[in-house]
Parts: sequence; structure tokens; C-alpha cells
Amino acid sequence: MLFNRQEKNVDNEFESSFIENFIKELGEKLIKMQETLVVDRIEGDVAVCENRNTGKMQNILVENLPNGIKEGTILKYTDGKYEIDKSNEIKDRIEKKMKDVWK
Repeated sequence: MLFNRQEKNVDNEFESSFIENFIKELGEKLIKMQETLVVDRIEGDVAVCENRNTGKMQNILVENLPNGIKEGTILKYTDGKYEIDKSNEIKDRIEKKMKDVWK
């Protein structure tokens, strides 16, 4: 009888640990999915990117990014990979032109 209770406690601890890890991993992936990065510069095989939400800089290997990136390219993390976000790129270009008009 005591052995069965101990076995159940181990099972419950395992399930609890599994669920906690799953929730943590899911949360991290959700945050990453909402991530918007701007390529600040390219240094060799590394793109130095700024996270628009946090302002933190992060380095990403260029080989893990889509072709055609350059300074100012806006990236979104979708389906496990980075993609160029054309909607924000166009919006930013329009805003820059508007600012230039009023200078």
C-alpha cells in the first residue's frame, strides 16, 4: 500500500514538472512569435538586430535569416523562422519620408 502511494507521488511530481516546463516553453515561444526585430547592422556572418519591444540587441547568424536583409530590414518570427515584415517596412519608409518633407 505504501509503495503505491509513493508511486503515485512520483507520477504526480513528474506530471507537475512536465506541465510547468510545457507552460514555460509555450510562454517563451509566444513571446518570440510577437517579436519584431530591426536589422541594425551586419557584421560578417552576423546580423545585429534590435528588438523593437524591449530595445535589446541580439546577434543572429545571417544564414538563419531570409535572403535580401540589409540595415533597416524589419523581421518577424513566424512558424519557427524569421521572415521579412513588409508591412512595417513600408510604414516606416512612409513615416521617414513624411518627416523629411517637414524638415
